[in-house]
Amino acid sequence: MDLFREKTLTDLVRGIRACKRDVGLYISQCISEIKEEIKSTDTHIKSNALQKMTFLQMMGYNMSPWASFSCVEVMSAPKFAQKRIGYLAACQSFNEDTGDVIILCTNLLQKELKSAANVGSSSAPPSIVYDAGLAINCLSNIVTRDLAQDLLPEVQELLRHPRPYLRKKAVLCLFKMFVKYPEGLRVSFPYIKHVLKDPDPSVVSCAVNVIAELSDKNGPKNYLLLAPQFFELLKTSNNNWMLIKVVKLLGGLVSEEPRLARKLLEPLASIAKNTQAKSLLYEAVFTITIALLYARKSDGSMPASVPSIVSFCSRTLKEFVEERDQNLRYLGLVGFGSLMLSHPQAVIEHRGLILKCLSEEDVTLRTRALELLTGMVTKKNLKDLINQLICHVDNAESSYREDLVGKIILMCSKDKYTNVSDFSWYIAVLVKMSKVQGTSHGPLVASQMLDVSLRVLPVRSFSVRNMMNVILNHFNKQKEYFADTTMLETLCAAAWIVGEYALLIDEVVLKGGDDNLSLEWSAGPYHAIIAALLSTSSFNLESKTQYVYVQAALKVFAACCNSNQVTDSEIDACVHVLQTHLPLWINSFDFEVMERAFSFHQLLISFGILSKKVDLSGLSFDEEKKSCEEESSDEKALGPPDGDLLGLSLSKSEVAISEKKIESLSISSSRINSSSVANICRKYATRLKSLLIPEAMKPVGSKAQQRIEVPSNFELDAPL
Repeated sequence: MDLFREKTLTDLVRGIRACKRDVGLYISQCISEIKEEIKSTDTHIKSNALQKMTFLQMMGYNMSPWASFSCVEVMSAPKFAQKRIGYLAACQSFNEDTGDVIILCTNLLQKELKSAANVGSSSAPPSIVYDAGLAINCLSNIVTRDLAQDLLPEVQELLRHPRPYLRKKAVLCLFKMFVKYPEGLRVSFPYIKHVLKDPDPSVVSCAVNVIAELSDKNGPKNYLLLAPQFFELLKTSNNNWMLIKVVKLLGGLVSEEPRLARKLLEPLASIAKNTQAKSLLYEAVFTITIALLYARKSDGSMPASVPSIVSFCSRTLKEFVEERDQNLRYLGLVGFGSLMLSHPQAVIEHRGLILKCLSEEDVTLRTRALELLTGMVTKKNLKDLINQLICHVDNAESSYREDLVGKIILMCSKDKYTNVSDFSWYIAVLVKMSKVQGTSHGPLVASQMLDVSLRVLPVRSFSVRNMMNVILNHFNKQKEYFADTTMLETLCAAAWIVGEYALLIDEVVLKGGDDNLSLEWSAGPYHAIIAALLSTSSFNLESKTQYVYVQAALKVFAACCNSNQVTDSEIDACVHVLQTHLPLWINSFDFEVMERAFSFHQLLISFGILSKKVDLSGLSFDEEKKSCEEESSDEKALGPPDGDLLGLSLSKSEVAISEKKIESLSISSSRINSSSVANICRKYATRLKSLLIPEAMKPVGSKAQQRIEVPSNFELDAPL
C-alpha cells in the first residue's frame, strides 16, 4: 500500500479543485484507489479510505453496498478518531438496502451504550462517554424497528447517566426510536416524565422538544398527565425557546382539560407583558386566544380577568398587523382569526385595519384578511362590507378573484340569509358577480339567483327585470358570436326565472327601474325576450341551457297572450319569431331540446297560432357562401365543434345566412292578417296559461315530506 502513497482527504479535495478538464475521470481513478485501500488490514489506511469515500458520497457517488462492511470494521476501531470516521460513514451510507449490515451493528452499539451506562460516575473516562455519544448519534440516523426494540433499554438507562451530555443525546434519540417503534413510548413514559425534572436546563429543553414533536405527530391527548410539569416550567423557566414549546403544548391540552384554560390565562398574560421576544409574545397571545374558548365556568360566567386580557390581546395583535414585516402581519391576522371565535366584537373594532390588508401585494395577507371579514358580517355592516369587497373584485388576480366572489356569496347566504335585509340589493350583487370574468362560481351564483327568487316573494318582479337584462345583454353581445363576459351558467337560471314568473313582466315594465331595458329594436318586452331566447346564436350554449330557453320562451309567449298591455303588433311579432325559429330548434342535436321544441310547435299548430309547415328549403347556403369564404375559412380548418361528430352544426356564415332567410320569411308571413293572429292568441290565452304557466312554485321545508303519513295499504318496498 505504500506504493500507492495513499492520498489524504486534503489531497483528494485539492486534486478535485486542480482538475480543470474531466473531473469525473479523476474521481473514478480515486474511487479505484479507495477500493484497493479499503481492503487493507491496516486500520489507519482503511479509515483514511473510508473518510475519502464518505466525502465522495456527499458529492453523489454511491459507496454502498461495497463499503458497508468496512464501515462496521472502522466503527469497532480502538481509536476515537478512527471510530468517528466509521460512525459518520455509517450515518451517510446505511439505508433500507443495507438492512443486513445494520443488524451487524446491534451488538457493537449495545456494547458502547452499556459500557457508558455501567460506569455510573461523573468522573468516568471521557473516551467512554464520547464513544457512547457517537453510538447514540449513529443510532438516531440508522435506527430501524428491530434496532429500536433491541436497544431501547440501553438508551433508557442513559437517561439516568450522571453526564448531561449523554442524557441530552439519549432523550433526543428516543424520538427517532419512537417513530420506528411506537410501542416503546408507553414503556418509556415514566423515564420522560422523570427527565422533565432534570436539574440541567438543557436536558429539560431536549425533553420538551421531543414531547412537542411527538404531540404534533399523534396529538396532545397522550401527554395530558404531564400538564403539571409543563405548568411548573411555564412559571419557572427563563429559556424563551423552551417556553415557546411549553406554551404550544399547553395550548394543545386546553381542549382536553378546560380547567387548565382558566388557570393559564394570567401566567400567559404575565409572560406576554414582560417578554421582549416577538416570538414568545405571539405564542403566548395566540395560546390565550385558544384558552378563551374554554375559559367559561360551569355556571356560564367568565373569570374576572378576561376583559382586560382580551383587550390586551386585541392591542397586541393590532400592533402585529401594523408591523412592516409581512410575516408578523400575517401572524397578527391569524391571531385575530383565533380571537374572533371567542370574542368577535374585539376583532370587529379593527375592521378598517383588516380592510386595508385587502390592498396588500402579498396574496396570503389578502386571503387571511378576507377570511376574517367573513366572520365580521352583521346586518348593519353587510352592505358596506360587500360593496367594499366588490371594488376589489375587478382588479384581483384569478385565484384571489375566486376567493372574493365565493366569500361575497358566503357572507350574504350565511345562515339562510340572516344578515340580508334588502334582497333587491342582493339580486343586484348577484348580477354583478355574474359578469366577473375567469371564475368558476357560475353554478353558485345561478343557484343563489334561483333560491332568492323562489323564496322571497316581494323581490320577484325586481329579479325578473334583472334576469331580463342578463338575457338581453347576452343576446346583444352575441352579434359578435360569444364575445361575452357573463357566466354562462347564470343564463340558465335567468331564463328559468323569467319563464317561471313571466306574468310579472307587465309589472316590471310599468314600474321601470334604474337600468333601461334595451328594447328599441323590438316590438316590445315580450317580443325582445322571445327573440333573445330563440335566437340561433343560443345554439352555442350548453344543452341544459337550451331546453330551459325553449320552455321559457313559450311561457313568456303565454304571458304575452294574457297581457292587457300588449298590442296586436307585438303579439304578431312574437308569433313570427316562433313560426320561423322553432323549426330550427326542432332540428337540434340534443334530444331533450328537440322534444320540447317539437311539442310546443305542435301545441301552437293545434291552436291555429302557427301554420302547419314553414318551408325552410330555401335556406340554402350555396350562393351566399361565396361572399363569406374569407369569414369561414378559419372555421373549416378547425373542423366541426366538440360534440358535433357529423359536422352538422351551422358555422358562423351559415348562421348569418339563416338569419337573413328567416327575416325574409318573417316579412312575407307578416302580410297575413295581424289582427286575426292576435285574436287567436287572445282566444287561447287562458288555455295557454293553464298549460304553460301553472301556479307559481313555493318553497317547501326540508322535513315537509316526513310529516305526510304513508297510507296503511301502500307498500313502498313492493316491486312495481
